[in-house]
Amino acid sequence: DMLPADRPPMNITFVLDTSGSMGSYYRMDHLKAVCSAISASLKDGDIVSMVTWDTNNTVMLANHTVSGPSDATLAGMIASLSANGGTDLNAGLLAGYDQAQQAYDPGRVNRIVLISDGYANVGVTQLDLIGSNAELGEGDGIYMVGVGVGISQYNDYLMDAVTDAGKGASVYIASISDAWDRFNARFSNTMMVAARNV
Repeated sequence: DMLPADRPPMNITFVLDTSGSMGSYYRMDHLKAVCSAISASLKDGDIVSMVTWDTNNTVMLANHTVSGPSDATLAGMIASLSANGGTDLNAGLLAGYDQAQQAYDPGRVNRIVLISDGYANVGVTQLDLIGSNAELGEGDGIYMVGVGVGISQYNDYLMDAVTDAGKGASVYIASISDAWDRFNARFSNTMMVAARNV
């Protein structure tokens, strides 16, 4: 894996599913583990934004420059996350891409990290809309890493469709150790894979 000193600076926008269905099957535990593993992999100067989506979408962090691994502000936001409400993935993605575009820098690795159990309440027309929103970043080089969570209860159809549209990679996380392996031990490989797949 690439050493932190060797990789370009990053601009990461978390788009996090905090809808009610995330409250079971260890989904929130795994979502927080992925966020914490990514946070521990960051270096001074990396930029992070965080949007949560349930019935409403909330910008928790906007263009926050971290002080180094496990930045205290980011760690506090991760710890405060909880599952409640309905599911409005489209609004969450719109807010996430808005944040990612505000922080966009062609000299950085620009990534959206979408974490969900895949149970967004969407029909075909909304899925088309989600796909077109995911493609907003295509010209700018903002690629998506989709992370599925939920032991034995995970719907990969949505994540595959959204990450295909977002020119990125889809990853399933089955445990906390899985999260740390993929997003800390193999952080650069996981985050850079989207660019290699294009």
